[in-house]
Amino acid sequence: MKRLRWSYKAKLLVNFTALFALFTIILIIFQQHREQEYRVELLETRLRGFADMAATGLENGGMHPDSIAMRRLSVAMPSDVRLTIIDKSGRVLYETGNTPAAAMGNHENRPEVRMAFTDTEGSDIRFSETLGKEFFYYAKAYGGFIVRVALPYDSHVRDFMKADNIFLWFVLLLFPAVVVALLYVSDHFGKTVESLRLFVQAADRGLVDYDHISFPNSELGDIGRSITKKYRQLEESNRRTIMERERLMRHFHYFEEGIAIFAPDRRKLYANPRFLQYVNSLLDRPTADVAAIWEHPTFAPVVEFLNLNRGNRQQAQQGVPIFRFTAPSGGCYYSIQVLIYADSAFELTVSDVTRVEKNKLLKQQMSNNITHELRTPVSSIRGYIETVLDCKGLSEERRRYFIEKAHNQVVRLTDLIRDVALITKVEEAPETMQRETLDVRRIVDDIAEELRPQMEERCMTFDCAIRPDVRLQGNYSLVYSIFRNLMENSIRYAGEGTAMHAECYNCDAEFCYFTFYDTGCGVDEQHLARLFERFYRVTEGRTRDCGGTGLGLSIVRNAVLFHRGDISVRNRKEGGLEFLFTLHR
Repeated sequence: MKRLRWSYKAKLLVNFTALFALFTIILIIFQQHREQEYRVELLETRLRGFADMAATGLENGGMHPDSIAMRRLSVAMPSDVRLTIIDKSGRVLYETGNTPAAAMGNHENRPEVRMAFTDTEGSDIRFSETLGKEFFYYAKAYGGFIVRVALPYDSHVRDFMKADNIFLWFVLLLFPAVVVALLYVSDHFGKTVESLRLFVQAADRGLVDYDHISFPNSELGDIGRSITKKYRQLEESNRRTIMERERLMRHFHYFEEGIAIFAPDRRKLYANPRFLQYVNSLLDRPTADVAAIWEHPTFAPVVEFLNLNRGNRQQAQQGVPIFRFTAPSGGCYYSIQVLIYADSAFELTVSDVTRVEKNKLLKQQMSNNITHELRTPVSSIRGYIETVLDCKGLSEERRRYFIEKAHNQVVRLTDLIRDVALITKVEEAPETMQRETLDVRRIVDDIAEELRPQMEERCMTFDCAIRPDVRLQGNYSLVYSIFRNLMENSIRYAGEGTAMHAECYNCDAEFCYFTFYDTGCGVDEQHLARLFERFYRVTEGRTRDCGGTGLGLSIVRNAVLFHRGDISVRNRKEGGLEFLFTLHR
């Protein structure tokens, strides 16, 4: 059975009305009682006058029933008033009427008499057994006797003793007006509470319409407005927090590095897919339980670092506790970093730095190779110049011969420095390379014209089948270096009387597809995979003998990769070496 639920306004009205009604009833009862006490006091005052008059007469004329004072007193008293004289022992000395005093018995235990003994005066309403009717008794002590005056408690006295009902009628007439006032007050307070109730219901559903929420201009209304303002700020703060958390989780999910968040007890709170992938590459066998890393030797430095910094708040305040190290696994290198938060939770990051490590090794190898390659031309230049300087008797022909040799080595040295600078720029700062719309056919024709003397010297021909409308967005220097190095490579190694051919055999919305080949002798298959390596030589001394730097094809590969393309090399069935590559449009 559904329980009836009263509104706040109804509860407030009922409570206020009940409280006012209770107060009114108490006030009426008190007023009726106080009015009755007032009537009793009036009646006691009247009877007190008779008692005082009787006591004065008795003190002057004696207490004998037949005394003149008693006869006068009896005449002076109203006919309906009974007068009784009682001594200190409760014995009746005198009683008006025909009842003998000796027959009335002892009055010591009468309520009004006991009160007169203790409080000087007293009163009571009770039934008289002597006369057989109800009386209002009043007694007062005077020296050695008590004067008791009694008045029949008939309808006239009862009417006199009744409280006045004017106040009752006034309250009853006032009550509806007060109820109306209470209705207004409860409605005033109820509007605020009702607005708050509707606001809470809307907040639970997440459908708060702040533009249509209103509160009355009162203290409760001010509180309601303050609550909605604070809630709106909190809601906005929560919304921003949720958005930031969603962004952070999405960032973590697609992060290039593996990242996991752990509680202080090393319980996993979050781990992105990349972290699970890298961790399984480091562990001996794949597992979905991230907790397995704490038992593996690879992560022993992490465990040691966490143990050293456990509960170390002072160090956390002085600086961020962070630790990094590199772990090899299966030919790959992983950088592992642990960062401890202020609440002792921590973050574990795993990064694949294989490429970085290999690039470091390649740079070291390249530095060594450059040093080795520079030593030869520098030594040759020094030897030639020293020969010219030291041998004074050299003929002009021999002197010119040595100077030309030195010049050739300077040219080779210049080309080597230029190629190294170009490779470094492509690899280290590709964003600095400007792009523009390039006419590939025109670039190739310019190169062919520049190399025409070398081709004629070796009786070689060049056929360019690239259409004039081939255009692409790229870097001029790099596209130029692609075709220049390919043609120079063929001129040096294809052999005399051979031919070269360049063609763009296909173009689509994204790429242009090129082929470049010569009709020379080609290269042994074992060397094809390494032709694009820096300073790689098919035969030792071949590059130096032909004047190359050993970096030409490496530049070609990097230039193709810069243009988001790919390159491969193969031996042609008809003879010669063919390069197939793509360049993004």
